[in-house]
Amino acid sequence: MINLSSEWYFSQRNNQIRPQAACMPTARAMFYRGNDIPYQSDPKGRYTDDDYFMSLLNQPKAKKLAKKKYPWAVKGGKLFLPPNEIHGMYHSFLDPLVCGRRVSDFRTDLTIEEYYGAILRGEVIMTSGSFPGIPGHAFCVIGWDDFDFILADPWGDFRTGYQKGQTGYGVRMSQPEFMDHVKPAGKPEKWGHVLV
Repeated sequence: MINLSSEWYFSQRNNQIRPQAACMPTARAMFYRGNDIPYQSDPKGRYTDDDYFMSLLNQPKAKKLAKKKYPWAVKGGKLFLPPNEIHGMYHSFLDPLVCGRRVSDFRTDLTIEEYYGAILRGEVIMTSGSFPGIPGHAFCVIGWDDFDFILADPWGDFRTGYQKGQTGYGVRMSQPEFMDHVKPAGKPEKWGHVLV
């Protein structure tokens, strides 16, 4: 079962705005598409959807909210983590701005059974993982096939160390790999953006 068409796969590698740091806005575009959530694209037509989200999440208004709502991301009065890299900014800032309402929640206590349940309901989950040399990277879990989770990874194929297979649509992740890589790595409860 796959809940995101390859037509709606986005790669962050071709982004105009900091492609190496764009995994979350790119995964968010796939999250919206995979869950059939209507959203506002760039009204001026300058940016692809994921670049548009990146631009919105790094405007002064977003930084102000991030400082206020996520004080753990502030050091010496300045954000040390940009808003596009803070999970909570997606439901608290981006959803209302581009969808007109909050459509998701970021949870830190999802079980593997909850992942399966969401997939069976036809949902896509946006999550984050840790891989060798990459302590944090966002991608979407778009399906499963009785053995493996199926990913839409905006950077490519984690199994090659992101060196080969730069298209991350349909990448497989076994249950043990899921437990080892999806944050928090090695813990039974996982992170994920889910529908509200």
